[in-house]
Amino acid sequence: MCSKRLLLTLSTIFLVGIFAVLFSHEIAKISLNSPLAISTPIELNPLATLPVQAQSVPLPSESGFLNVKDWGAKGDGQTDDTAALQAILGQKQTKVSQSARSIYMPNGTYVVSNTIIWGDKRRLLWGQSRDGVIIRLKNDCPNFQDSNQPKKVLKVEFGHGGQNFNQRLRNITVDIGQGNPGAIGIGFHTNNGGGLQNVAVRSSDPQQLGHTGIRLDKPWPGPGFFKNVWVDGFDTGMFITHDQYSMTFEHITLTRQRKVGFINLLNTVAIRDLKSKNRVPAVVNKGKTAVMALLEADLSGGTPNTSAIENSEGGVLFARNVQTQGYRQAIYNQSGGSPNAQGPSVNEFVSHRPASLFAGGASRSLQLPIEEPPTIPYGDPQQWVSVTAYGATPNDKTDDGKAIQKALDSGAETIYLPPGTYRSRQTLRVRGKVRRVFGLNASMVFKVPGQSAFIVEDGSGQPVAIEVESTYGTKQKIWLEHASKRTLLFTGGSYMNSVPGGKVFIEDIVATPLIFDRQKVWIRQANTESYADNPHIVNKGSDLWILGLKTEKDRTIIATTKGGRTEVIGGLLYKNREKLGQVPAFISEDSDVSLIYRNKGLPYATQISEIHKGKTKSLSINNMPAGNGRMPLFTGYR
Repeated sequence: MCSKRLLLTLSTIFLVGIFAVLFSHEIAKISLNSPLAISTPIELNPLATLPVQAQSVPLPSESGFLNVKDWGAKGDGQTDDTAALQAILGQKQTKVSQSARSIYMPNGTYVVSNTIIWGDKRRLLWGQSRDGVIIRLKNDCPNFQDSNQPKKVLKVEFGHGGQNFNQRLRNITVDIGQGNPGAIGIGFHTNNGGGLQNVAVRSSDPQQLGHTGIRLDKPWPGPGFFKNVWVDGFDTGMFITHDQYSMTFEHITLTRQRKVGFINLLNTVAIRDLKSKNRVPAVVNKGKTAVMALLEADLSGGTPNTSAIENSEGGVLFARNVQTQGYRQAIYNQSGGSPNAQGPSVNEFVSHRPASLFAGGASRSLQLPIEEPPTIPYGDPQQWVSVTAYGATPNDKTDDGKAIQKALDSGAETIYLPPGTYRSRQTLRVRGKVRRVFGLNASMVFKVPGQSAFIVEDGSGQPVAIEVESTYGTKQKIWLEHASKRTLLFTGGSYMNSVPGGKVFIEDIVATPLIFDRQKVWIRQANTESYADNPHIVNKGSDLWILGLKTEKDRTIIATTKGGRTEVIGGLLYKNREKLGQVPAFISEDSDVSLIYRNKGLPYATQISEIHKGKTKSLSINNMPAGNGRMPLFTGYR
């Protein structure tokens, strides 16, 4: 029998039940033009649609992570590991052990019988491999039978809805087993970065029973980034709600859902490369604040009584390069006035009228070329070099700069920082053979006023990744100076380049300013918040493509000049307070821009200021094409 040691309190169960009732009527309406509430599950071999497994990355023993097996978890597919996993994942960080936020799961099947509840923010759960690490709910579990009061297997939710920073899951599978119709695979919440990477959520039930694969329903989800995520089975594959903040999704696979693949209710979402194999609607977007930007979707397996995409109840939908198969139509639209898109192919669709300022403005998006980030092998973990091997010590408040530079110059290709906070009173130079510098849930404090924290120089390692987070107390001119044409991938910290002509790939970043001078730039999920930096992002003659943008404060978000090209695919401008006065949200001077976004809070009075050959025109918040400060598509071209 399923263990009851970790039952939620009666008050919590009551709140969960109330919340489920509030949203049950929304889910009941998901199929707006289909006579069937639940589709017969599609017959297919799930392994045939399984996304390619990402590289397995076991951590070295000196990584500084807490191993769940050291806390009693067996991972043998038989032992109930609920108590052991709750003991480690439910604890908070202490002054003694920051590693409580850094958890490692070796390959194995970890059987659970109740919800595993997160106990802290800034937590990274790192599995050895997606297909090898399985958290599996027992079959026919009594606590997971009621689909009207669904229950989460992995509850990655902690504390205040706007302060739950940097929750990350990597390389795991959550399996809800058989006979658990009220199970939610993962309840997820993060703020200011974080997300899922190389994660699978599945139902092993022969009828694919289960409530929702991944559910983001705690106020307020995001910003965050999902990458390489697969959901198989369940009534609903993914569900997100609440009007703040925003989430970004890339390389998402949804298969064998019973009611709908992906639901966005009220949120602002940017999605690229969505693959769906379903008889039911693949995508539903609805609500008076909803904005969805969908690129490069392949939606197959449909039936003639169902539409692939449904947009309703005031939702704003932008869709581009969508392929459908088997559905009655590609897009069923009940919002904004645009007619349905019959398909099977959709080159570009906008639910509401696009906006432009100068006569003859094009009504199509900029369509900048999109490139994938470079694949940089992690290599054999036994060949990684820890900065601690050269004398760096986390959390001791002493200068680690010399030690870290020695590690960078050691000749190793992969340099890592175990969990904790490191300090440097010197600029760190990334050169030589280095191909990757990354923090395992680690961060750095620099005290180098007027100088750059990191400088990427020429080296034999092509390309190079810098994945180290900054933390409070940092004092420097810029976090990362790109002084080379080497292709660069980074996450975290402000940026400028002193050598033009390179390629830059940025994922899940929280920083300002970002200054690009004649570069090729691809950003997946950026969160910019600053009163000091105006604008937050500067594009000087670069190609700048952004999938998912969220902002705060009252400064200009992006200025595009000198013939630059900027494309924003989905964004939330959250001017939560006005401190320094009015400025335009976006500035374009003799350049090209296309923008899809939404305002929240105190909207910018001037949304876009566009200058061509000395003549300036401005778009007011009062002239937005869609209500609630939403821009379905703005175009301004030379």
